[in-house]
Amino acid sequence: MVLMTKKLKIVSLLVVFILGYTNFSFELIILRQLVNFIGSNTLIISVVMSTILMFLSVGYYIGSIIKFSKYPIRKILYFVLLLLTVWYMISCFYYSSDTFFFLMYKITRNHLVLVFAYSFLFLIVPSLGGGFLTSVLGRVLHHYNSNYTGRFMAIDTIGSVMGSLVTTLLIMPFLGVSYATVLLVIMTAFLICLLGRKKEVFLNATTFILCCCCAFVVRHFENIAVSGTLIKDDAVSRLEIVRQNKGQSVLMMINKQPASRISANPDLMFQYVNFINKNFIDNLNDDKVHQILVLGAGGFTVGLKDKKNQYTFLDIEKDLKKISEEFFLPEPLSENKRFVAQDAYLYMINTEQLYDIIVVDVYSSLHNIPEHFVTVDFFKKIKDHLVPGGIMLANIITSPSFENKFAKRVDNTLRQVFPAFLSRQVIGDFNPYGSGIDNIVYIFYNREPDNNFYTIDKNSAMYGQM
Repeated sequence: MVLMTKKLKIVSLLVVFILGYTNFSFELIILRQLVNFIGSNTLIISVVMSTILMFLSVGYYIGSIIKFSKYPIRKILYFVLLLLTVWYMISCFYYSSDTFFFLMYKITRNHLVLVFAYSFLFLIVPSLGGGFLTSVLGRVLHHYNSNYTGRFMAIDTIGSVMGSLVTTLLIMPFLGVSYATVLLVIMTAFLICLLGRKKEVFLNATTFILCCCCAFVVRHFENIAVSGTLIKDDAVSRLEIVRQNKGQSVLMMINKQPASRISANPDLMFQYVNFINKNFIDNLNDDKVHQILVLGAGGFTVGLKDKKNQYTFLDIEKDLKKISEEFFLPEPLSENKRFVAQDAYLYMINTEQLYDIIVVDVYSSLHNIPEHFVTVDFFKKIKDHLVPGGIMLANIITSPSFENKFAKRVDNTLRQVFPAFLSRQVIGDFNPYGSGIDNIVYIFYNREPDNNFYTIDKNSAMYGQM
């Protein structure tokens, strides 16, 4: 057995650690970027993870059979690491995904097709490369010390754990997704220096510096290419503020989806918000202070001018109130409005407060539909938290003419929970014969049921509406 020097041992384990870190960090960045375009659910996660694991295993196999005596292994490692570094820049930065989905949306909006196409285009190369490098390095360590297999696997796993924790708990929240990608590129490029030959140190150092500079240039391009002002881009959300209509209105974009619009001209605001404010907020009786719950705060435009009734706004974006007051709203929220940064489902489980109006506005896009907010269980919790005579308003973007399965099934779900006193209001003009998508507000009145009906034999309609 050939003895392994202390330097080789340290370098090898450091490389293993970085590979574990970068592999897992890459997966998390990809999943975060996909939230902007097709959401995040078990289907998307399973396809992405399956693709990565499948081609990692192919990379492991190729690395296990390649003959070191036949191929210049150092040159192959240099090429693979350089390819990985470039590929991370291409696949992980926001506008690569943005361009891909812009083109793919012209062909299909089927989630399964989109996620498979994305996975096979962007994930195969880095998965193959990561698996290949890990396998080759494992063979090298085993050649020097056959007892190093366990340590090799342990360090690789520790690297993966650190990649998960550092990326999601530190880099994304405090620096943003783009800097998480920059760090990923820097760490991968650094492996070129660690694994390169001494006589090629200048080439390796130059390659490392060029890769780092390219990563920062791409990151800078992302910052200046946004259509408005990029406020944040972290593990939770990508939030932009865009001025529209020659400065007459301001649009808040969350995860690439229009979340809220504000303007001094009501005609420029979202129609469904105007519908709720005009009909359900402005017409509240003045006999008491009403309790109003808004699930999905957006830009806090529901009840914007109401300074009497008590509002509770919920959203998982903890900085939403601060950002809205600083960049979006004309003035800070009035004292009758409270913001709670919490998942709406958990809030409904834990609160005992009853509300006069509950606005459900968590369905912010066509592709990012939160699964647990379209269930019978969720709407039962909504119903349980309404006062007698209370009203639920659920804004859902779907087909007015029931042209797709989602429109049919969400309607079935709501009518399972609210079999009576449920109406469906399409906002604005629409084509009842087409397959278009529009804002639809489901309205439920929490009244005492009346199971009587009119027949020819028994008909009290002669007395009119009583």
